Amino acid sequence: MPQQVILRTLERSSEGERILDEFERCTGLECELRDDDRYYEMHDEDHRTRVVQTLTEIDARWTDHVGFKLPG
Repeated sequence: MPQQVILRTLERSSEGERILDEFERCTGLECELRDDDRYYEMHDEDHRTRVVQTLTEIDARWTDHVGFKLPG
């Protein structure tokens, strides 16, 4: 069963947008955009475990620009 990860830029950061665009390019994942949130379906364990690692490889300070959102 797929799991969902929701990422969002903090304070409408252009740097956050860049990081998320690069995240999609690196992972091959496509998002469903809802407002300012990007919803990603994680279909296997490899995708789920590599989210933080991939974001860190893109930019070590990604947490200054991108945050997780809990499904609501």
